[in-house]
Amino acid sequence: MLKSRNILEVLVNIVIDNLILWPFYYPIVYFMKEVRAGNKAKSNGLILLALNADRFRGDLEVLSGAGFKVYILPYKWQTRVFYAYKDKDRNSELFLNPPFDSPLYKDRIRLRRYLSCILRLLINNKKIDCVISAGLFYNQDFDWGWAARNIASPYVVFHRENIIGSKYKKIHNIGKAKLLKKIGFVGTSIVFHNKGMKDVFDKYSGVDADNIFALGALRMDEFIRKSNSRNNLVNNKRITLFSFSPSSVIFSNLYSDDFGWHKLHYEVHTSFVELAIEYPEIEFVIKHKGVDWRVTEELLRNMHAFKLNNLKIYGPSYDSQKLILESDVLTGFSSTAVLEAGITGKPVVYPLFSEASNIDYKDFIYFSENLSKMFDVAVSRNIYKQLIIKRYKNSAVSELAMKYRRMEFERNVSPLKANSLELYTNLLFEITSR
Repeated sequence: MLKSRNILEVLVNIVIDNLILWPFYYPIVYFMKEVRAGNKAKSNGLILLALNADRFRGDLEVLSGAGFKVYILPYKWQTRVFYAYKDKDRNSELFLNPPFDSPLYKDRIRLRRYLSCILRLLINNKKIDCVISAGLFYNQDFDWGWAARNIASPYVVFHRENIIGSKYKKIHNIGKAKLLKKIGFVGTSIVFHNKGMKDVFDKYSGVDADNIFALGALRMDEFIRKSNSRNNLVNNKRITLFSFSPSSVIFSNLYSDDFGWHKLHYEVHTSFVELAIEYPEIEFVIKHKGVDWRVTEELLRNMHAFKLNNLKIYGPSYDSQKLILESDVLTGFSSTAVLEAGITGKPVVYPLFSEASNIDYKDFIYFSENLSKMFDVAVSRNIYKQLIIKRYKNSAVSELAMKYRRMEFERNVSPLKANSLELYTNLLFEITSR
């Protein structure tokens, strides 16, 4: 396997050094797909090329439905050019900002020249108006974005990581903004979901504030409208837990066997399964993102949770927003999902016990200053179970609680005007018309 990989790397480097385009150009064109939305509007004339498409989380479908023609650069072919790099350290700051005299930097120069030639052909072939990415720091997109600007194509980043949430999360985002200042931003514009993230990057990234926008989250427009309509269903006899891992919202350099939500993770998930056993007439749902899922999966298997008829377990592909709208009570920990659930006016039970009640963890907990004003906060495992059933029977949420929920949603997720699509559309037309 290693030998064949080395041979492939040598071949790819020969192709790149000699600017032989067809081995990559023709497969990319062949596998390039157009995003198809269910109710696509009449074409508005703009054609987009999306890098690393799986990272957009529904945005591409929204754009397609609004009349944009959206092509997806096939991910396997987008990333195969990584074989051109002789330096294998691709997940560190070194990859994004290599020293000028390093082999990695020299390889990057060759690769960017090659990608510029391929991208020019792709843009001419498909009449692409703008290249888009879902993240500022995706290694897979970094050089493609540079190539887009090198051939004078607009390159816009719709940055998907937008939550401020906690003290440590804000520190983390400031660090990311400073990293961007160090490596430089080669794109046309950056779009964040909320003003908080824009403010951080305005101050620390070195990018001209006129090129940084806070336009909301495209996938939230329809959800916000549905949360205020008949689509927001009640009396479904369904209670949903948005699963979390022991390492959720704790940075990898701090997480360990001695520091993490180990006990909280255990007690929340086992309590939820116990409720499913105690109340067979209610449907219980566990929704997970797939991140560090093996720990939770093992825990659930040990409790024979997968054998319970009234307990459903859904993964990353299941529509979280649909689940929220069709549940009676929701629960989760340090996730934007609880804020999404919050604006629907449904009960949200928040576990704040075990490690979450320890002062050493307070700076990692999202929305901590307003948790008790927004949600039903459980300070022990027993109270957690009691509150879930109590709120299942009585789902009223006060207007004061809704006020704080809306405030935190707009601060960390998206404005409630539900006009993000209009703002994104105006920006893309403005950029491509320059």
